[in-house]
Amino acid sequence: MKRIMQIRFTFLLYAVLSFAGWQANAQKHIEQTTRYPVLLNMVHHNPGEPLFTTNYTKPEYIKQLGYNGQVPKFEIQCALTYDRWNTTAVPENSEERLWIERHAAKIDLMVNAAGEAGVPMFPFMDVLVVPRSIMQKYGDKMQLDGMLSINKPRTQELLVAQIDEIFYRFPKLDGLTIRFGETYLHDTPFHEGTRPVYSAEDHVLILNLLREEVCVKRNKKLIYRTWDWGKMKKKLHLDPDMYLDVTNAVAPHPDLYFSIKHVHGDFLRGLPFNKTLGIGTHQQIVEVSINQAGMYGKNAHPYYIGKGIIEGWPEMIEKKGLRDLYNAPQVKGFWTWTWGDGWYGPYFGNEFWLKLNEYIIREFCRNPQKTEEELFHKYASSVLNMSPENIIKLRELCLLSVDAVFKGQTTSLQTMQPWWIRDHFFSAQDMSVYVKNGLAEQVLAEKAANLATWYKMEKIAQSISLLNKEDEEFLRVSTTYGRIKYELIELVFRTQILFAQMDDGKLFDSEEANHILETYATKWNEWHTLKKQHACCPTLYVDYAADHCQGNEPFTISLKRLELLLNN
Repeated sequence: MKRIMQIRFTFLLYAVLSFAGWQANAQKHIEQTTRYPVLLNMVHHNPGEPLFTTNYTKPEYIKQLGYNGQVPKFEIQCALTYDRWNTTAVPENSEERLWIERHAAKIDLMVNAAGEAGVPMFPFMDVLVVPRSIMQKYGDKMQLDGMLSINKPRTQELLVAQIDEIFYRFPKLDGLTIRFGETYLHDTPFHEGTRPVYSAEDHVLILNLLREEVCVKRNKKLIYRTWDWGKMKKKLHLDPDMYLDVTNAVAPHPDLYFSIKHVHGDFLRGLPFNKTLGIGTHQQIVEVSINQAGMYGKNAHPYYIGKGIIEGWPEMIEKKGLRDLYNAPQVKGFWTWTWGDGWYGPYFGNEFWLKLNEYIIREFCRNPQKTEEELFHKYASSVLNMSPENIIKLRELCLLSVDAVFKGQTTSLQTMQPWWIRDHFFSAQDMSVYVKNGLAEQVLAEKAANLATWYKMEKIAQSISLLNKEDEEFLRVSTTYGRIKYELIELVFRTQILFAQMDDGKLFDSEEANHILETYATKWNEWHTLKKQHACCPTLYVDYAADHCQGNEPFTISLKRLELLLNN
């Protein structure tokens, strides 16, 4: 009897503990999901380049991380023959049709994989991009004042046909993400198109059409991105009045969301928090780029974004971040971009910094009551299995990187055009404004002081131990990589300021020019050596080209000018 009583007591205790554990887990689940029920992820492959190879494209992987939706960039609008609209729209037995059918078959595989993993898909699509044969037949009837326009009946008819065929051809899709600000055709050899929206009225028209076709008729989700670019004086993603004018003219729907970048502009430092977040009557999703517009190294070297995005960046006049959205009922969740968000490199094979930044943003969305520091320590201890001593070192390194990167390539003393060093390009930025405003010496002193921070970071990195030795090597190599990069950038500043001073009447400083040329060559040799000695080292930057750098010349042109001045 005593034995039976012991067994009964043990069973009862187990039942009580199990129920308590279930309650705790249920409560934890509620805390993680109730406030922000939407958590999406996207890999934005570089236009015109080979696709990124990363686990973040795999539905089963991102589901394991806690994401409940995927925004794939696979040009679903280019997988349609429009047969349901017009059987002769795309000619049979043509290269165009063959490409479309092959593209559709590839998308079938990805949609099926997402379905098997239980991850909803909301493809990232450009409207209106259509087969070239359709544009040739009907393009003139889709234009207003020489531009593709949603105001034309043929454009509306074609858009309805597009939505109809997307969900007929891919019935497992859960919805669509609509993009219209920038249209890229680099990976679509048989398609043409551009933006169909140019005004607030255009937005209202296309929004109501899409809402009817996607949400009302088909009970699918519609994510409408407010990101806009072009000749419009007002931008939907920047102007609160325009945002309200547009959205107030569209009835809310449980399947309709507006997606808005957390920055009041592109993913750049030095800008306020987005002023259109937390206003209006519609559901909102906040976009966060882990690569921050490709401006700050793309996670090829240390650049910690967690604290700045969650709490606000140090330079902000009004310090504001994701945490300030907690009491905004419009905000239903977040959408992270884990790869892409730019052009070209640098490229790397170790996701150490990317994973850290992605984890902090993702876990904040799931646990918004946690502090950024708590999330950081959890990642370092639970995921990286670091000792307390090493966690302190990694934390210091990351916090130093916040300004070491920003002040390394811009300045806190003067507003600066930021795009001179996007992706992996060094361009010859005009720095005459510093000379005109009497700030040249202060800017150069700021750059020199910043290099001391990079050497400190490099020393810290060399002292950090990780259980994963590949990660340990990458942490150390990538920090050295960053230190050399910002030493080169300091020389770019010195060169461009030297030219600006000459234009202002100062005599050519041959001693400074010699120092720049010699040091620049030395640092490039050091960078190449690092790359040759460590397979994990990211690809290096480029100074002989300056793609997408706001029209700036490649920096090598400045170097050649220095050489000519010295030789004359």
